Amino acid sequence: MVKKMFSSIALSMLLGASLSADPVSISSDGSGDFLIAPAYMANNSECSDITIMNTYTTNSILAKVAVREQNQSNEVDIPIFLSPGDVWDAKICDVNGKPVLTSNDDSNHPALIAKLQRGLDLNVHSEQAGNNGDFSQGYIEVYPIAQFNESASGKIEKSVLVARWDQLIKGDTSNPKLNKDNHGVHGFGLSGYVKINNGLMQMTAFKGVSDRVVSGATIDYGNDTSPETLLGLTKKNEILKLLSNSEISVPYVNGGKNQYVYFTYVFDRNSDQSRKYNVEVRDMEENLDRIYISPAPASTMPKELAVISLEDLVNKTTDPMKFQKGMIKIKNITNQHNGQMGQGKQASFIPTLVIKGQYSSSSGTQFTGVYSWARVPAK
Repeated sequence: MVKKMFSSIALSMLLGASLSADPVSISSDGSGDFLIAPAYMANNSECSDITIMNTYTTNSILAKVAVREQNQSNEVDIPIFLSPGDVWDAKICDVNGKPVLTSNDDSNHPALIAKLQRGLDLNVHSEQAGNNGDFSQGYIEVYPIAQFNESASGKIEKSVLVARWDQLIKGDTSNPKLNKDNHGVHGFGLSGYVKINNGLMQMTAFKGVSDRVVSGATIDYGNDTSPETLLGLTKKNEILKLLSNSEISVPYVNGGKNQYVYFTYVFDRNSDQSRKYNVEVRDMEENLDRIYISPAPASTMPKELAVISLEDLVNKTTDPMKFQKGMIKIKNITNQHNGQMGQGKQASFIPTLVIKGQYSSSSGTQFTGVYSWARVPAK
């Protein structure tokens, strides 16, 4: 985590010419070579289980997990070592008011195993690296580092993968099993989920992102992760363009109670960031639309993980009791600073509809917490 010590040699290894010009796309099957989990939560009773899978059964994958906090996207980085068909899991929970990451997985870096088994206070770990943040909720990125073509689908000892990782840190890419055919990691290798209480959210997967084997000091577990370094500026901008939108529409019921839209603004680290937006609330009662447009000046969305309460929006209408079921459109979403794609440009985000509160299943079982996730298709 953030020592920010990049030698000129390491940078030249990481920022060299791209080996492939494959366009970046959002995966339709949930697997890819770069992953973003739009949200995790560790507030009170909210607890997040994180699962990352290597879907290849004849290839090992080295990757780096960046857990990013909600305010400025400061991160805690974890290298993971996935043998063929391997799964890495971890948990982020509120422990006495602290967001604590725990993992007993054998795919963790040897230097982190004991810390993760005891539980890593993400706020403290980030502060020790010189960054402040609130990790009670945030989002997660999974960066591809390298893929190794194994001769069989049997188990690969983790010590072997760690040794290969250490070679890459030194800039040594001579391993004969290292995949070098115009990709670092192929676009079907990684898939993941976040389970928050009773809600399951699949990570957004991208293909065509990994076009290099990443090596040099920056991949070490003690160093910062930046998309420019691990993905390259071109690929980063391609992802931002894919996620660039100006509006979304979401349904609501019960006056929007316990319903939220989470806006995940990726790749930004600006303390002064905010986004403008306007709102329309429509009610479909008796096939008649009633509309409310938020007055000027437009509202703003601070933070890298911005949360908007649908109930709060409904309560701003002229007669909230009439707006119990319908559609809310959040539109004209534009950046107010030069992060992401620039001031005045459409923002780049992943929107997610989250329903909280108490829920009764058809069997009569009672749940409390997050129980429904839905990726919202942006216009």
